[in-house]
Formats: sequence, structure tokens, C-alpha cells
Amino acid sequence: MLFNQDVINKFNSIEMNIYLYIQEHATEIEELKIRELATRLHVSTATILRFCKKLGCSGYAEFKYKFKDSLQPAVTSFTNEIQNSSKYFHFTTSEGAEVLELSIIEVAEILRTANKVIFIGEGTSGVMAKYGALSLTMLGRSAQHIDTPYIPIPVEEHQNTVVIALSVSGETMSLVDRLESFKALGAKIVSITNGKDNTISRLADHSLYYDIPREEFLVIGAKKVVIKVNSASQVPAMYLIEMLVRTCIGTTRKLT
Repeated sequence: MLFNQDVINKFNSIEMNIYLYIQEHATEIEELKIRELATRLHVSTATILRFCKKLGCSGYAEFKYKFKDSLQPAVTSFTNEIQNSSKYFHFTTSEGAEVLELSIIEVAEILRTANKVIFIGEGTSGVMAKYGALSLTMLGRSAQHIDTPYIPIPVEEHQNTVVIALSVSGETMSLVDRLESFKALGAKIVSITNGKDNTISRLADHSLYYDIPREEFLVIGAKKVVIKVNSASQVPAMYLIEMLVRTCIGTTRKLT
């Protein structure tokens, strides 16, 4: 691999600017001469050469060859990802599809008779919470959403309130605190998480879950430091929300 996290984190500010420019203009690099690249970056050709040697290349020509070669797996990987995207739609659970279907029907019946429905989550799960509340409301059943841990929970009776908690990891502590508060006030908790062996799933009265692998991504963080981010697709969560909402309002009685 031409670029790896250890090498990138050792770049000084000038080298980081070169790296970012190359990433943003990857398709142009093969045609650029070293002087043209240096001019665009307002650096000397010697700086470009030092950058290349830091990557284990003898010079700019070898760097361009290796950089072009490094782009091929990325294209192939992206193509394979598109072809294999069905994994997000055909996710598995340890109990199987039939048990998941029965769980959705059971929770939908609880939602149908609830006085209040609240979707709650943070980050991308907060976006899913808003989506869930909007989906249910648009189909004629009023719902609210909470997408920040700092909104205070009114101290009131929640005996017939259903709180649908969305979390990929199931270990978001600020969300756990909110759910414990809701539960203490009498609300029923439904969790939608990636896996069932997590704090939020165990806290819930009813647990809906999916099993897909978490993926690692390299991103540019604060002070241009490259960091690893673990993430997982929200497609299964969206699917579960859709089926739950539609089963609740009666448009779907059987999962397909």
C-alpha cells in the first residue's frame, strides 16, 4: 500500500497538503509533470521529490506508477461493494427471519395502542429516529423524535408511552441514561441495534436487531491527523423502521 496510516500521520503540514491535493485530483496526477504539480501546490520540485522518497519511491516517475497502480484495487473494491450490497438488505439474526417477523408484529401491536410514540437516537441513529417519527406521522399515527441527549425529559407519566431507541453499537451511554429515565417513568422501551448482546438491547422490553459487520474507514480528523472510524450501514435499521411502521398502521401484515 502506497499510503498507510502510520506514514500519513508522520507527514508535516506541507506534505499533508500534497497528500490531500493528490487524493482530490487523483485522475490528473498521471498527466502532471513534477514542475506542474509543484507550481499548483506552490512548493519546489525538491519538496515533491522528498515527499515521493518518504513513500519509498526513488522519484516522481516511480511515485506516479505506484499511485496509478494503487487506484486499481480501489475501483475493483468499489465495484465489488456495489455488487455485494445485498448484504445490507439480507442481513441475518441468530434467531432467523421468522422470529424477527413475529417480533416486529408484536411490537407493532404495542405501538398501535400506545398513547405516545417517541423515536430516540444520536448521530446517524438520530437521523434514523427523525426518519422513523416522520414515517409514522405521515401514515397517520402521531410520533415524536429526540436526536440529542441534552433535551430534558418532562417528569410526567409515561405508562402508555413507547420509546424506540436506535443505536448501532447499543452502548451509547448518554442514550442509556435517557432510556433509564423513560423506563423509570413507566415507558416501554424498544431497541433497534446491530446485534443483541449490548446494554441498550438488554435494557429494552422488546429488542429488534440485525447482524452486519462493522467497517473501518480512514478519515482526516482534527489537525489533519488520519484516524480510523468504525461504522456500520443504517440500511438494516431503516428496513426495520419501515416494516415496523407499516405493520403498525396495517399496510403490511407479512414481511417479504
